Amino acid sequence: MKLFGSDSDRVRNTVANFQDAVTGRINHSCLVQENTQQLAAPSHHSTVANMRNMSAVERMAYFGMAILLFILERVELAESFALQSYAVSRTTFGDATATFYGGNDASGTAGGSCGYLNPFTTGYGATTAAISNSLLNSNLNCGACFEVKCKYSASDYTRKWCYQDKSVVITATNQSPQGLNGEHHFDLTYPMFTRISNSIAGRIPVQYRRVSCKKQGGIKFTLNGNPYFNLVLVYNVGGAGNVYAMQMKGSKSTNWNAMSRNWGQNWQAMVKLTGQSLAFRVTLGNGRSKDFFNVAPSNWQFGQTYAASSNFY
Repeated sequence: MKLFGSDSDRVRNTVANFQDAVTGRINHSCLVQENTQQLAAPSHHSTVANMRNMSAVERMAYFGMAILLFILERVELAESFALQSYAVSRTTFGDATATFYGGNDASGTAGGSCGYLNPFTTGYGATTAAISNSLLNSNLNCGACFEVKCKYSASDYTRKWCYQDKSVVITATNQSPQGLNGEHHFDLTYPMFTRISNSIAGRIPVQYRRVSCKKQGGIKFTLNGNPYFNLVLVYNVGGAGNVYAMQMKGSKSTNWNAMSRNWGQNWQAMVKLTGQSLAFRVTLGNGRSKDFFNVAPSNWQFGQTYAASSNFY
């Protein structure tokens, strides 16, 4: 699936065919000049070396096409970001089902596949849900926010138990075992479920949509690992909510160190940064990126949590 679909592919193919034609002309000209009888595919080095045989117009056209290809690659990268968080821009509601778990006080929701540990100590409280993998996308949408409401008009049964015109906004913190066949499902906490339906209903049809996350304070980073292995849990993320990529660096360098996803929203980097203040570059699933400087002071310690002074909004 591509947001720009065949248009991007047609342009790319046209550009590639043009470059092949120009390259073929260059090398054919060189082969004729050298009286070479055997045709062979020219190497990259011979093509570059023989560009002097091109006219000024041809050189401009060739490099113009190369620049266009570069731009197309950037567009395709943006498409991949958009696909990761397609539902971010969703304004209409989709259909799903909902149940509840974790006990009446939601204390049983601690842990989970996103790595947020205890949702009450990390600030999420009971406004969380375990969602089916069709929505969580193998944890790529951990931290995403959804508005959920009971589908009041679905049947006489729902009209009996659903609360009309009531909705809740939750953060995805775990994967639900339900929805294994691709169905969209929300395992809400009991406090969230009972805001939109009587608990006697047990399982209800709902409607949902992706919404922007509204968080209090800055993004938070919990640092774990050892001097040569940094494992960072990132949470309390506003905006799209789901972190797609991260980088970190120390104050003694201008170079950013790429981080890879360890699991959930725990990100790792094999670099020694002790004794330096830390900065993080966070990219969300919708492609938005933001740098957070001086998040942790130079005397930071493993096992501690540090908050940035800002967030995505």
